[in-house]
Amino acid sequence: MTSQYASFPVTETIDIRELSDIRRAVDKMIESYASQADDAVFSYRILLPRGEKLTGKAKKLGVAFQGEFLLGLRRKNLAPKVRELRYLHDEEHYGWLLASPQVFEQFEKKS
Repeated sequence: MTSQYASFPVTETIDIRELSDIRRAVDKMIESYASQADDAVFSYRILLPRGEKLTGKAKKLGVAFQGEFLLGLRRKNLAPKVRELRYLHDEEHYGWLLASPQVFEQFEKKS
């Protein structure tokens, strides 16, 4: 049941289980985005909890993460040039890819 996107090339995979995990992840991603903005090689995988009673929690974590990420980019006056894709990563996780459009294009050419 693993998606083809489970093998998507990313700089790092970050597993977010609690709201407290978001700030650290966002700070790391914004620093990476700022340093690689000209090179257009930004790519991260966010894993959110999946399960019968965890879907609501995953949605809350995803909304909070997205808001923090966009706010962090705006604070640094960075234009968000990031594509996103959400998918079922495995039995226990939802996957969320955030990457430069060029990274998606390269992956789709190979697939």
